[in-house]
Formats: sequence, structure tokens, C-alpha cells
Amino acid sequence: MSFFKKNLPYVALIVALWFFVSGLYPFPYFMAIGIPVDMAIVQPVLIATTVMTIPFIFMLFAWKKRSERLRSE
Repeated sequence: MSFFKKNLPYVALIVALWFFVSGLYPFPYFMAIGIPVDMAIVQPVLIATTVMTIPFIFMLFAWKKRSERLRSE
């Protein structure tokens, strides 16, 4: 539980960015409700998702290393 308390600002930032990007690029939601969308429009969304995922993967590795280091002490 303390993991979530310590990282709550980061989780809140990711959620806020998710809602912000959803407002800018609502095309996946259009596709989900059946409105036809040109796939060329969705390309920036996929690129932004990939770019935002890369730092998240590095954070996961950093959290794992920090957790292992704290356990060993």
C-alpha cells in the first residue's frame, strides 16, 4: 500500500495525461462506438502512445531495482 502512496503523484500525472490525450484524439472512442474513422488519422495517436510508453517501461525497471535494493538492506 505504501508503494501507491509514494507514487500517487506519478499515477495521477499519467491519468491526467491520458484524459488530456483522449480529449485531443478521441478517435479510438469513435471507433469503439462504431463511427467510421480514417486510419491515417489514428497514426499520431499510435505514435504518441508509443512515445509515452517508453519512459513508463524505464520507470518499471527503476522501481524494480529500487525495490530489490530496499529489500536487501
